[in-house]
Amino acid sequence: MGIAQTLALAATLAWSPFGSTALAQAAPQIGQVSKDSVWVPTPERMIHRLLQLADVTPQDLVIDLGSGDGRIPIYAARHFGARAIGVELEENLIRISKTAATAQGVSYFARFVRQDLFEADLAQATVVALYISPGVMSKLKPRLLSLSPGTRVVSHHFTLEDWEPDEVIRTEGRTGYLWVVPADVRGTWSVDIPGNALRIRIEQVHQSLTIRGERMGKAVNVVGARQRGTEIRFTSFDVDGGARHFGGRIEAGQMSGESEGQEVRPLRWRASRN
Repeated sequence: MGIAQTLALAATLAWSPFGSTALAQAAPQIGQVSKDSVWVPTPERMIHRLLQLADVTPQDLVIDLGSGDGRIPIYAARHFGARAIGVELEENLIRISKTAATAQGVSYFARFVRQDLFEADLAQATVVALYISPGVMSKLKPRLLSLSPGTRVVSHHFTLEDWEPDEVIRTEGRTGYLWVVPADVRGTWSVDIPGNALRIRIEQVHQSLTIRGERMGKAVNVVGARQRGTEIRFTSFDVDGGARHFGGRIEAGQMSGESEGQEVRPLRWRASRN
């Protein structure tokens, strides 16, 4: 919800039978202090860009931690067709959010829960939206990293320390970040591919990978390793020295996909953790 809409809603509440005292308690105030944060709204343009960055679709559940006046869940529901939940501790902001969702016809898709954001159930989230302080981001990082691989996390302005973002955007002088929760690929894997089977040892820091290869007791270079959620890419070399580019997915403790080498058609490959 934009600033103008918020102000209009506040003006409407001013004429309510509850009077000016109720208005003072209900209207959101920029800079309003909560338990773990201070409420400052995210501009509509940034909301749009963040949700685009996360590739939000009607199949997604967007959870906004510290949802303020509800503008991100409402925008996700109204413009992207997603289901959305706003988690907010302040009662007046929850009231504003619910009223706005009803006014914009998305109350079925955008729900709001009065709750401490550290206690929110994120198990079903496919997208998590954040605009909260660095201290809270730091405390949330381990929990975010433990979410289902492929879950997208977007943040306005603040980062997740040593967890490098997968993408960064800038709009209207503001910065937004995207992280895709990486699958755990640490350890030794046997890569099965016709005529060029090899073993690889993967070291992982978030989505940053270092891979060492071996074939028949001899080291094989592995370069260009990249991971994005459950997707992985790397390049190794065949017995004849030709480069082979691997691309695939990580699922149920297995990796599989297609590789491109000297053949006319790509070769399928599969890897199992030893």
